[in-house]
This record gives sequence, C-alpha cells and structure tokens, in this order.
Amino acid sequence: MSVVKLKVFLGGYVNYPNAQNFNCLSLAKHLDKSKFDVRVLSIYSRPSPNLDGVTIYRCQWPHSLTAFWVYFINILTADVIYLPKGELLGFNTFVCRFFNKKCFTTFEGVLDATNTSKAVQKSGPNVFKYYRRFTKCYSISSFIKTFNEENHRLFSESTILELGIDTTLFSPKTSFTPLKHVVLIASSFDKKGIHDYLSLAHNFPSLTFHLIGQTDASLSQSIADQSLTNVVEHGFLDRSSYQEVLSHIQLHILPSRSEGFPKVILETACLGIPSLVYSDYGASQWITHYENGFVTSTFDELKAIVNQLLMDPQLLEETSKAAIQLGQSYDWKQKIKSWEEVLLSFDNH
Repeated sequence: MSVVKLKVFLGGYVNYPNAQNFNCLSLAKHLDKSKFDVRVLSIYSRPSPNLDGVTIYRCQWPHSLTAFWVYFINILTADVIYLPKGELLGFNTFVCRFFNKKCFTTFEGVLDATNTSKAVQKSGPNVFKYYRRFTKCYSISSFIKTFNEENHRLFSESTILELGIDTTLFSPKTSFTPLKHVVLIASSFDKKGIHDYLSLAHNFPSLTFHLIGQTDASLSQSIADQSLTNVVEHGFLDRSSYQEVLSHIQLHILPSRSEGFPKVILETACLGIPSLVYSDYGASQWITHYENGFVTSTFDELKAIVNQLLMDPQLLEETSKAAIQLGQSYDWKQKIKSWEEVLLSFDNH
C-alpha cells in the first residue's frame, strides 16, 4: 500500500543566491522524501541544481509575468505552502486564502524602520495586512518574535522555527593562529556597518581587513581616500575561493545594527572563526559573549574586543573552538526535525 505524501511547496528559487532561496534549497534537500512530496522554483537565467526526489518548476522569461502563473499553479496543487520571500505577497496570500490553502511564512528579521521600509517598497503599504492572511507565522528567533509583536502586532507561533546550515560544506580549523586577518561578508555593504568596519581598519593598521561581497565605486573611493592600504576588496567569490580566503581569517566582524539571524555567523563559526557583532537584533540569544563569540553595544566596545584579542591569543583560540560547536549545533540534520513537525501539523490543522 503506497503512502500518501504531503505535497509541500517551498516558494524560493533554489538556483539564485539569496538567504531565503538558500534556506528553501536546504529544506528541499533535507526533508524526508518518504513523507513529503517537495516542489520548489528555479529562475530561467541560471542552471538548476540536482535535487533527488524534488520537483523543480522553472520560471521562464519574462519573470515579472510568469512568476504569477508558477506561484499560482504550485499553490493550487500543494497541501502546504511556505512563502518566505515576500515576493508577490499580496497576490500569493490572496490565492491561498481564496482557495483555503494552508500557508505559512517565517519572520527572519526585526521589522525596524529600515526593514519596514524595505517591506513596504517590496509589497506595498498593505504588507502587514498580507502577513495576517497566513494560516500561521513563525519567527526564527525569540527576539524577532517579541520585537515584531510589540511593535507591529505581527504575532507568530510559540514555536521558534530556527534555520540551519549544511555543516558538511565547511571544514573546521585544526590549528589556530594569532589575530592577523578579519573579514566582513555581505552581498551589499551599505547597511552592514561598513563605516564602523573601516574605522576599525584605521584604528588597527597592523591587521588586514577583508571585504567579501560587491563593493561599489563610492566605497572603493572612500577606502582609497582614507589611504586604508590594509583593506582588501575581494568582490563576490565562488565557494572554492570563498573557503580559501576564509582559511586565513581569524575573526568575523559584522557591525550591522539591523539583522535577523545572519547565516554568515554560522558559516564562519563552522570554520572556527568567531563573530564580533552588535547586540541590536538579539545576537546574544545564540552567541555567548566571551565564549563562542562577542556581542557588544558600542563602537568603543568593538575596538576594545579587537585590542583584547590582539593581546590575548589564547582567548581567541578558545573562542574559535567554541564557535565550531556553535555552528555544528545548527546542522540541518538536527533542525529539519522541527520543520517536519510543523509541516505535518498542517495535515491535521
């Protein structure tokens, strides 16, 4: 007797680099195919990955038109719909409600002034109304849950639906060296605290400050104008080059004030590179200060930590070892169980 699988549509493009897309890709890989019939999207301009047991619906050109149809047909034929991206949010949530479809999303960042403005630009002034159409909403951290409920009355389930990481993609360090190289990683640097990062480079000329991600002409000019010869711009890197650069890094610095749960913190942690971050978005809920990373509130505290690590290589080594454990604790093989429980709960909803 054949088992009836739950038909799950993960509304992300698994062949396009974006945090939500990467999460859908990982979910598609790790969901138990004996229980779930998994469907995902891909974009026409890039090759699709090989995903055993997963149906990939290719969105053809022009994307602005065909996306409506691809989302519509997948929503119509699925049992449970996961929409993490906010793409066509008004249309998709209307279709879900009209056809009485079980759908959910995840809040992956605090909706502060910056992120609220982005959400309105993307989905229109009724964006919060659209979010309330979902059958259920989940937050990926308790800090995000509390912030969005208190500030926007966007309520989410009591279950915190944490995201994971494919730890097999990262080989942790086996030896540790004194602090010489630090890194800031971002797709775009304008909202990632780049000015604080460059100020650190000015204050610590003996260290090399790496930038991985797209730098525009104005940022490059700013680096040149400040004569910051210890700042290295790498641009976007393929996975091999990315791992090669990170193999020389001792500290990841992310001086952003507005985040959710940055996956780059877990990626660097898996390699044995602890993170130095600001506290504004609840990082202290997963980073234990002075144990597996460093959480600060001010720029002066950032400087103090960097100076301390220069003076105390043993502290850096101990924190690096603990960071590996932090990264491994978020392995998708563990986190996928919570996602499967959530998906199966809709079957009886």
